[in-house]
Amino acid sequence: MINSYSALWRIDPSKLPVFNPSAPKSRRIGGGALIDLKGLQSVLKSDDFDLDAIWVATDRCELDLENYQWTYENVVQMLVSLTASDYDKSEWCKVTGGLTVPCDVYVMPYDSIRQVRSAKGLDVYMKFSIETDGTLTLVLVSCHPPH
Repeated sequence: MINSYSALWRIDPSKLPVFNPSAPKSRRIGGGALIDLKGLQSVLKSDDFDLDAIWVATDRCELDLENYQWTYENVVQMLVSLTASDYDKSEWCKVTGGLTVPCDVYVMPYDSIRQVRSAKGLDVYMKFSIETDGTLTLVLVSCHPPH
């Protein structure tokens, strides 16, 4: 098993601007996607990836997965279906335990019945990160159709 996935970061997380909770605009992180999507997708498709490496990092995300009856396998399928054009923004997100993590946000049309990307599907909002220490724990912050 590969121990370090720090190369998946396109921008060194330690060099990101600091989030200031009293300045709401500081939540946004400029400069494009933080995580190498193609690299992450390669890992997700490989035998090295274990579904136990997914951390559902917010209560809201846990509820979304339950409400839509999406499994971790469904989430991985959605993540490997993303394209660069689905990228929306990057931002700081508060997760369980009070931590704030840098996340990429993607929006993708997805048919949850057939479990495939589909132009006629609902737009699914996915917000995710990976551990900044180089270990691969996919931090899933949100996964739902836009409200």
